[in-house]
Amino acid sequence: MLAGCSSTEAGKSVSDISLSGAGGVLGYQLSDGKPAATAAGAVAGYLVSKTVQSSRERALKEAQKDGYERGLNQAVKQQYWIIQNQQKSLQPQEAHDSRLLPVVIPETKINGVTTNAHVEFLRIEP
Repeated sequence: MLAGCSSTEAGKSVSDISLSGAGGVLGYQLSDGKPAATAAGAVAGYLVSKTVQSSRERALKEAQKDGYERGLNQAVKQQYWIIQNQQKSLQPQEAHDSRLLPVVIPETKINGVTTNAHVEFLRIEP
């Protein structure tokens, strides 16, 4: 009864009133009609109602937080696998598709250091 009633503000009020009333009736019957015990029973019923509502709200917030974190982790995993699959599709072309282009580097002198003329090869891929 408490779980179903405490889902809305009206439900919380119904829960507060019903548990306060039940506590008052219990206090009245146990004390043979003493007003102080009746009032104490009503207050105790109200406090029980608020305690139950608070624990339920706390559990709901924790469940929402856990769900959010799980969803976030799932999104990160999905992005990781998307990147992995994209990288697999970008495999380099086979070596026979490329060719080497010879480039002659002339003799140069930089900061007093002379580099002899030589040939470098550049890989050209279609």
